[in-house]
Parts: sequence; structure tokens; C-alpha cells
Amino acid sequence: MQFHEKLKAYRISAGWTQEQLAEKIYVSRVTVSKWETGRGFPNLGSLQHIAALFSVTVDDLLSTDELVTIVQNQVHQTAEHLYSLIFGILDFLVVLLLVLPVFSGTTSVSVTLFEISPVGSYLQPLLIATVSFLALFGVAELALQQRLSQSWSRKAHLLSLVFSMILLILFVSTRQPYPGMYMLCLLVAKSFLLLRQR
Repeated sequence: MQFHEKLKAYRISAGWTQEQLAEKIYVSRVTVSKWETGRGFPNLGSLQHIAALFSVTVDDLLSTDELVTIVQNQVHQTAEHLYSLIFGILDFLVVLLLVLPVFSGTTSVSVTLFEISPVGSYLQPLLIATVSFLALFGVAELALQQRLSQSWSRKAHLLSLVFSMILLILFVSTRQPYPGMYMLCLLVAKSFLLLRQR
């Protein structure tokens, strides 16, 4: 007997509907339905809660193969969340370009991104807007990391990489070596994460 069959049998023997079981383990009825039809497994926390609720052990609920599948899924999800967290932090770190001193042109005077003189008057607002946008994108990534599906999370990572490349190109084209080098370091870190993620 597999997990989905055991779960349904335990629920029916307790006289509960899917909705009642869902309320007791703090998930949606759709989630319980998905588990009972064999289209997914609960995470380890929910599994322990289900075992305690029916006064059985986790071993009684799952076969070894099912337990291995659950653990692998949870490890994969944890890694995805970690990558999303790191991407969000790296994107937010771009905001440092707005406050850290950089060196202006050929002089050794330190200024902020708002005061760079060799940059044309039309490019400076573009640089500031792009830096601000990427930092806000990082905040959004951090705020939504638990809610985004895996496919949306990967799309957000690729979008973050594209924005970083655009910002790097802008800094290189305006001959700003220090912000350009900073962006290159962030871009290399993001590229490394994307390669590790695959």
C-alpha cells in the first residue's frame, strides 16, 4: 500500500473530510487531494504532523523509496530558496553604488554616482535609475522568494543577470572603471550561481 492510499484510508477511518484533515495539518484541501491521488508528497514537517495526528510513525506511512523522494524534493527546494536569497542579496548590493565613493575621471577626487562629471547629463539619470531598479528588483526577489514557483524563480534569475549586464555595459561605456569592476564581480557571482543551479 502506497502513501496516498494509506493517507486516504486513515482519513476515512477517522471520519474526516479532506477539508477537515487540511485544517488540522494547516494546508489547503487541494493539497490533501493532491496527496491522496498520488500527485505529490507532503514535506517532512507535514508528514510528521500527519503521523502524530493518526498516532502512527512516519515509517508506517511511507515506504523507503517514498521517504527518499520526499527528502530529495526538500533538499532541492531548500537549495532553490538559498539561490533565490543569494540572488536577491546580490541585486540589492547594487544600491551600494549610489552611496559608496567612486573616483571621477582622471582626477583622484572621490565622488558619489550622483556627482560623476564625465558622464553626460542624459546618462547620469539613466545610470541612477538602472541601479535603483536593480536594487528594487533584488528587494522584490527577497520578498517573493517563498511565493515564486521554480520556473518563475529561474526567470527572475535570468532577468537579474540581463539587468546586471546592461548596467555593466553602461558603466563601461561611460568609462567608469570602479563601478564597472563592482558590477563585473556581481555578474561573475550570479553566473557562477546559475551554473551551480543547473
